[in-house]
Amino acid sequence: MAYAAPVVTKEENVWVIRLQNRSGKMQEYRCATENQARQLAMVLSRPDTEAPRAQPT
Repeated sequence: MAYAAPVVTKEENVWVIRLQNRSGKMQEYRCATENQARQLAMVLSRPDTEAPRAQPT
């Protein structure tokens, strides 16, 4: 999803995650706690994975 590592900051009692998406636009996510923000940043920083494979029938 993101090219650069997400940046986590605290602004006015809200944790903010900023990252650049594939099209070059900045995306911003807001979280209530630092723990939420850091966990979401970790998920957002993971490289894209393949679509799930179909289960054999």
